[in-house]
Amino acid sequence: MVNRKAPGEFSPETIDLLNTFATQSALAIQNARLFREIEDKSAQLEVATQHKSEFLANMSHELRTPLNAVIGFSEVLLERMFGDLNPKQDEYLQDILSSGRHLLSLINDILDLSKIEAGRMELELTTFDLPVALDNALTLVRERATRHGIRLDLAVDDRVGAVVGDERKIKQVILNLLSNAVKFTPEGGRVTVRALPAGDAVEVAVSDTGIGIAPEDREAIFEEFRQVGSDYARKREGTGLGLTLARKFVELHGGTIRVESEVGRGSTFTVALPVGRHGR
Repeated sequence: MVNRKAPGEFSPETIDLLNTFATQSALAIQNARLFREIEDKSAQLEVATQHKSEFLANMSHELRTPLNAVIGFSEVLLERMFGDLNPKQDEYLQDILSSGRHLLSLINDILDLSKIEAGRMELELTTFDLPVALDNALTLVRERATRHGIRLDLAVDDRVGAVVGDERKIKQVILNLLSNAVKFTPEGGRVTVRALPAGDAVEVAVSDTGIGIAPEDREAIFEEFRQVGSDYARKREGTGLGLTLARKFVELHGGTIRVESEVGRGSTFTVALPVGRHGR
């Protein structure tokens, strides 16, 4: 019952209680309104992000067709299928082919990122030999490493063998880490790949004796289009999406990627992949 001193009159305690109730009710209504606005903004942002990702995916797909033609015709001409080339023509065609392949790589990175953001990236799961995949990745960077006097080492634990995953994407992750390691290691340095079991996962570590990464940049290097201030970041080429995609591909498999580094001494990127799991 409401406490009254006389008919039609509320006590001070009751008035305070009613004031408090009114204030709290007003706050609850305001909070509910703000929550609804946040929900609406979040939904709009999600739709905008979806449209952006779809646009980038479609644009990237449309760009690849003419670019593949440029690359293909350049290769045909360089094979002298339509006659000999003078040194200057050969040089120009090599530049066209190199630039075309580089641009295609950038477009493929953007396309992959767009698919992931749009929820359209699917894993093509197979059982493949991880040591063989690692050796193949090393082969692809060996020429560049040899040219700069960089030693490549591979150490695989005997217990590491076949794994379940998307072989192409796992190779892309390892190749990206290896390419970065070779790129940022000075002449006479060393790049080492190690693979060993770790509980219900297998860990692949790519170590180098390169320039290292500043502590404040170690997380930022995985963020898309993020510019950071270290020498490592300034030397990165292309879209800067390589490590972003590496992390996303690993996470799609239910794994993790981490980095340990010391400026001036080198870095180690470690990928942990669940053994026999089918990811997300």
